[in-house]
Amino acid sequence: MASCDGADGLMPDSDDEAALLRPLAFAEGEGLPLALWVVLARALSGRPWTTQDVSVFRDQAGELLVETRTPAGAVYRLRARGDRSGERRTQQAVTNALLDEVPLDGDGGHRDWSAAAPYIVDHLAAHAAAAGVLDEVLEDAEYLVHAAPRGLLRALNTPGSAQGRVRRSIYRASVHVHATASLPERRDILAIDAARHGETGLARELSRGRPWRPRWATGTTVHPALRFTRTGLGVDAAACTVIDGRPHAVTGCYDSTVRVWDLVDGTERLVITEDDGVYALDCAEIDGRPHVVTGTSSGGVRVWDLETGAERFALKGHKGWIRAVGCTVIDGRPHAVTAGEDCLVRLWDLVDGSERARMPGHTEEVRAVAFAEVAGRPVAVTGGQDSTVRLWDLEDGVERAVLTGHTSAVYSVACTVIDGIPHAVTGSGGERAARVWCLTDGSERAALGGHTSWISAMSCVDLGGRPHVLTAGGDCTVRVWDLTEDTERAVLTGHQGYVDVLACTEFEGRPYAVSGGHSASPRVWDLGDAVLPAAREGHTGTVRAVDAVEIDGRPHVVTGGDTTIRVRDLADGAERRTLSHGHRVEALACTTVDGSPHAAAGGCCGVTRVWDLAAGTGLRDLPGPDHRVETVAWADVKGRPHVVTSDQDRTVRVWDPDEDVEHPLLTDRTRSAVRAMESVVVDGRPHLLTGSDDAALRLWRLTGKGRRVTATVHTGHHWIRALAGTVLDGRPHALTVGANDTAVQVWDLTDGTLRSTLPGHRAGVLAVACATRDDRTDAITLDGSGTVHVWDLAPARLLEKVALPTRAQCVTAAGPALVIGMGDDVVVLDRNH
Repeated sequence: MASCDGADGLMPDSDDEAALLRPLAFAEGEGLPLALWVVLARALSGRPWTTQDVSVFRDQAGELLVETRTPAGAVYRLRARGDRSGERRTQQAVTNALLDEVPLDGDGGHRDWSAAAPYIVDHLAAHAAAAGVLDEVLEDAEYLVHAAPRGLLRALNTPGSAQGRVRRSIYRASVHVHATASLPERRDILAIDAARHGETGLARELSRGRPWRPRWATGTTVHPALRFTRTGLGVDAAACTVIDGRPHAVTGCYDSTVRVWDLVDGTERLVITEDDGVYALDCAEIDGRPHVVTGTSSGGVRVWDLETGAERFALKGHKGWIRAVGCTVIDGRPHAVTAGEDCLVRLWDLVDGSERARMPGHTEEVRAVAFAEVAGRPVAVTGGQDSTVRLWDLEDGVERAVLTGHTSAVYSVACTVIDGIPHAVTGSGGERAARVWCLTDGSERAALGGHTSWISAMSCVDLGGRPHVLTAGGDCTVRVWDLTEDTERAVLTGHQGYVDVLACTEFEGRPYAVSGGHSASPRVWDLGDAVLPAAREGHTGTVRAVDAVEIDGRPHVVTGGDTTIRVRDLADGAERRTLSHGHRVEALACTTVDGSPHAAAGGCCGVTRVWDLAAGTGLRDLPGPDHRVETVAWADVKGRPHVVTSDQDRTVRVWDPDEDVEHPLLTDRTRSAVRAMESVVVDGRPHLLTGSDDAALRLWRLTGKGRRVTATVHTGHHWIRALAGTVLDGRPHALTVGANDTAVQVWDLTDGTLRSTLPGHRAGVLAVACATRDDRTDAITLDGSGTVHVWDLAPARLLEKVALPTRAQCVTAAGPALVIGMGDDVVVLDRNH
């Protein structure tokens, strides 16, 4: 034990010194605050150290320590690496001691993470991961809310249990959104993501204290392989490399930047500014240092040092857009192959910048390049706008073969070895299947069909010792294929735009992929988890319309998206049936006809189809011109429900679904396209309310003779995107949403006056609905920032907000619940009581 020597205070012997220094050997970040240093010294040594003991030792051992001033006070770490023997056991003790320091709340004896020390919030995850107990810590829902996102995200990359894997996936699903959100917003987002993973119990825990909680949600766009999404601009090119022993992505963008960022937590390391948009790049090691070769839309090709950001040299000669850049090693020296708009394939020595070969052959723009070894010789495989795939011998610079069969431009190429034989995989702009070619004889081995749109990116990777290829494109998915069996292993979803870019790498023995596009933020995937089951399935395209109706005495949610209509029980989300519409569903409305639930759905084909939802059968098609159906509604005409449609041809049609469906009951051509409509009652009579591209709100009479438009209100919007009807103070009102406006207008339909506005949305409002609760009428609005606003409509007072993981596009009220179409998913929210 230490002894005191008068004024000199504590004189530690070697054992005491080791005991007091040991906590600092395990300190994370900038170091431990004094209070926690004392706590951990006691926990690791079993000795009753006091704050005075540690303070005196700190003062005397100053040469061994680094003190850093932080906003929370001074923290301490060792100047040199300390003794970390028995790490797992020690980290377990550290984790337990830190958990014991989190105060308990006064209610249920739960840990009050809001009162935890900053060091614990920031670094507990790292200690728990090193101890192998992170999953146990994640069982505390409040910790997910309060933990510092950057520290927890890094720690989540350690192996875990099956249950822990679910919670890790929930946290990662929208970490790019909730990492910078307020704590209440993070609660909302995590709760909805828990519901999207089927963890409704966790969703309730996370929603504690919030006005709304998820009842259930579909999980089409969440996947356990996702590690994080990087926000900001999309990407037009990507490659992976290792810098300082850590995996990094290098991405190019149309804004002329090249960004270098950490693949584990997304931290940006370096930004390089080019002279034009960067649409192709690849990485190479030159003189033992990581470099990137970039190609721009103005024909520039440059080589950059990724450690310093300095330009090494420019490779001059191309004319026009550079679309393809690839790096390889020939005779032990790094080389690059570049190609693009000038149809030439060029080979460069990256050590001295000399051009080794110029290879003509393509007759149109070259779009992709990859590398293989055929018969012991290095070859480049290129794809072009001329629909051909060409092989080039990189030792003598001559064309070796031309592979034909594609019927449109070849946008992507990747190479691998299957059963010891070199192969190429190619994708094109007009075909939905990737083609697999044997490079020794030029034969087509297989076609990989599964995408629903063009294929614009691919990358090969080994998974479990077997060759695989990742393909992506216009359907916003990344698909993983086993090339030994030519089978699809997984579909990675969640991108909100076309995927034009793929790159693969390996970190600590696990394969990773980066995917993204011009309009799709880059995502990082752990391919080791790619074949794990995804969450609850649903639509595979944007949910564009939602409604609710009673079926067999139970309320159901009806949604339209992709080419299907899906019917789910409102209580638990169980899917009752999926109805194939045949074309993309753009609009949908439900009602009850003679006691039977019906839906009318229209889309891009110009036909509106009427469905019996109880039987799951299509009753009849209501033909229109070959124009997209913009909106659909049910309206009362002479006491019978009729279907009302509006098409891009600026015509409103009223159909009696029980009569001659070849001709509508009423047809009225409007001055501009009707974008939104709803049935309302004015003066005790049913009317149709419409909002148009000319920003006019019109009230239609659907019976009798004479003028059908009985009132017109010029709203002042640029155009009307959405509307909702309701009754306030016994008078009919309409809420209108215009173009990208951030305020909703509330109109009195009796006299056409503007009653109020609902302002303050952070982005343009996309949808609006109304709901009656007790004696109050609420308005529900969705804006482009991914926020739900709930308003008390009479005084136009904002009641509450709910943060969503991503932008939503449609909403309806189903009794006390809200049904939201959010991307490809459906979310049902209940009030918290």
